[in-house]
Amino acid sequence: MAWIKVLLFLMLAGVAGYYSMQALYRRYQYLMLGAEENRFDDSDARVKGFFKYVLGQGKVLAEPAGIGHFIIFYGFIIISIGALDFFAHHLTGYHIPGLGSSFFTAMHETANILVLVALAIAAVRRYILKPMRLDVTAEAGYIVGAIALLILSDFVYWGAADALTGHDPGFIAPVAGALASAFAGLSETALLAIKEIMFWFHTLVLLGFTVYIPRSKHLHMIGAMFNVYFRKTDSRPAGKLKKLDLEDESIEEFGVGRIDQFSWRQLLDGYACTECGRCHVNCPATLSGTPLSPKYLILKMKDHLIDVGDSLLEAKVQGAAGTGVEVAATAELPVLIGEEPGQGIYSEDEIWACTTCRACEEACPVFNEHVDKIIDMRRYLVLTEGKAEPEVNRAFQNLERQSNEWGQNRSTRGDWAKGLDIPLMSEVEGEVEWLFYVGSSASFDVRNQKIAQAFARLMKEAGVSFAILGAEEESDGDSARRLGNEFLYQSLAEANVEIFKEYGVKKIVTTCPHAYNTFKNEYSDFGFEADDVLHHTEMLAQLIDAGKLSPLHDVDHLLTFHDSCYLGRYNGIYTAPRYIITKIPGVRLVEMERNKGKSMCCGAGGGGLFKEDTGTERINVMRTEQAMETGATAIGTACPYCMTMITDGTKAKNVEENLPVYDVVELLEMSVFGAKQ
Repeated sequence: MAWIKVLLFLMLAGVAGYYSMQALYRRYQYLMLGAEENRFDDSDARVKGFFKYVLGQGKVLAEPAGIGHFIIFYGFIIISIGALDFFAHHLTGYHIPGLGSSFFTAMHETANILVLVALAIAAVRRYILKPMRLDVTAEAGYIVGAIALLILSDFVYWGAADALTGHDPGFIAPVAGALASAFAGLSETALLAIKEIMFWFHTLVLLGFTVYIPRSKHLHMIGAMFNVYFRKTDSRPAGKLKKLDLEDESIEEFGVGRIDQFSWRQLLDGYACTECGRCHVNCPATLSGTPLSPKYLILKMKDHLIDVGDSLLEAKVQGAAGTGVEVAATAELPVLIGEEPGQGIYSEDEIWACTTCRACEEACPVFNEHVDKIIDMRRYLVLTEGKAEPEVNRAFQNLERQSNEWGQNRSTRGDWAKGLDIPLMSEVEGEVEWLFYVGSSASFDVRNQKIAQAFARLMKEAGVSFAILGAEEESDGDSARRLGNEFLYQSLAEANVEIFKEYGVKKIVTTCPHAYNTFKNEYSDFGFEADDVLHHTEMLAQLIDAGKLSPLHDVDHLLTFHDSCYLGRYNGIYTAPRYIITKIPGVRLVEMERNKGKSMCCGAGGGGLFKEDTGTERINVMRTEQAMETGATAIGTACPYCMTMITDGTKAKNVEENLPVYDVVELLEMSVFGAKQ
C-alpha cells in the first residue's frame, strides 16, 4: 500500500507542477509581448539590491505593517522547507537529514505560530479595520485562509504523530505537544486516521496553492524578486526619462497607446504588485480626489495584459507566418486611453492628474515604476493623438514662442538683475566658473525674482565667479517633457546645449530643482557633460562650510521646511537646505509629519503648475494645512514652483500675513546682511 500512496502523491504533485509551470510560462509569454528594454547592466548593484530589498526586506520594513509581511515571508520559507520533511516522513517514515532535529523542529514550530499570528492581524486589518489602501477581496481571504489551513493541518498532523509514538516534544514544539496530550486517549487506529487525513488535506491545500499562485495576486511572490533585481540602479537615476528617437521615420506612433507598447520591464510591475496600497495613500492626486490611483494604474495594466494576452500571442504567431493577423489583432485591442471613464483602460483625466512627484515609487516595496508609464501615455496623447488640455496647449505655445510657459517677452528674461551688477555670459572677458541658470519662474514671476536676487547677492558676497545668460537663456524644458511634448523638450534641450557649448559652460548652479534634475540627469543624452551641477542650497551649504558666508544676524522664526520632490525624492538632497537652516541664528526647525522622502508634493510638478486642478481638494492647500499643523511661524522652501504653490495655499487659508513663505536663500540673506524680515 505504501507504494500506491507514494505514486498517488507523485501524480498529484506532477499535475500541480504542470499547471503551475504552464501558467508561469504563459505569464512570461505575455511579458515578452512588451517592447525591449535593457535592464541587464550593473549586475553587482542588482545582486546587492536583491539581498537588501528581497532577502533583507529593506523597503517592506519601512513601515510597521511590514513587520507582519517580514514574518510571513521568512515564516513561509521555513514552513516550505518543513513541508519537504512532512512529505518525506509520511511517505517513507524517515526525516530528511537535519530537518528532524530539535533545532529545526523548534524553528518550524515558532515559524508556524508567528505566521498564524501575523495572518490573524492581517485578517483583522483587512476585514475589520478596512484601511483605505486595502481592498476587501475574496482572493485575499482565500490566500490568508490557505496559509492558515496549512499551518493548522501541520500542527494536527505532528500532534497525532507524537501521540502515536508517545514522544513529548516539550518546549520546542508547544502546540504539537499540547495536541499530542489531547489525543493521548485516542486509539492507534484513530490517530493513524488523523495523520492520514491531515497529510492529504495538507497536500491538497499546498498543491492547490501552488497552482493558484501564478493566477493570483500572489504572483508577486515570484514577480517581486525579478522586479527588484531589474529596478533602476544608479546608472539610470530615478529622475531620468528615456529619450525618444524622433528622427526615425519608420516610427508611426510615439509613446504608449497600446499594452504591447509598454516595455517588458514596465509590464513586470503588474506581476510584482503586492496590492499593499502604500502608493495609493501617498499619492497627492489620489488624496486630492482625482481619478488617478497609482495602485490601480498598475493593476489595470496587469489585468488588461492578461485579458488580451492570449489573442495577442496567437496573432503574433500568425503574423510571423505572414497572414497580417497580428496587425488586425493589434487594431482590435481595447482602447488604452479614453476621453471619458469607461471608454478606455485609463481615462485621460487619470493620465493628466499625475504630478510626477514619485511618492508612489518611494513608497513601493517592490520598486514599481509608475511615473514613466504615465509620461509614456502622455507622450502618446500629445505626439500621436495631438491631444492636451487647453491650459497645457497654451503652455506649449508660450514655450515655442517665448521659451517660457507664461508667454512673457523673452527679451526681458534678465530684467530681474537690473541694478545688481550681475555679468552676462556674452559680456564677460575670460571664463567664469559658474553659469547661474535662473529659469523661467525666477526670471518672470515677481515673487520668485526675489529668490534669484538674494542668491546672486550671496554669491557676490562669497566671491563666487558667475554670470547669467539673460535674454539668451532658454527654458530648461522640464515641464514640456513631463507634459508629454518630447519634441518641444528636445528642441529646447538642444538649444540650451548649443548655448552652453558656445560659452564653454562646465558648471551650472540653479535655484530650480526641475532645471537641476534635467541638467544633471537628462542633458547628457543631448551631448552635454557638465563637470558639476548644483542646486543653490548645495552651493550655499558649501560656502558656509568654507567660511565664505557668515550668518550672524538673528532671524526669529519657528520654521517648517517643505521638501521639493525634484530635489528630494528625485535627487536625494535633504541635508543641504536643513544644514543652512540650522546655521541661521534664531531659526528653529520643526518638521511636518510628511517630510524628506515622505514629503507631500506641492502640486506643481509634472506640469501641474500649468494645469487646472481636477480633484475635490487642491494639493497645495492640503500641503499648507500640514505646515499649519506644526505651529510654525514661517514655511521654508527651496524651489520657485513650491514657493508659488505654498504661497497660494497660505492665501487660500487666509494666513499669508501670519505664515510667510521664504526660500532658504532668503532666510540666509537676512542673517548674512541683517536684512529686514
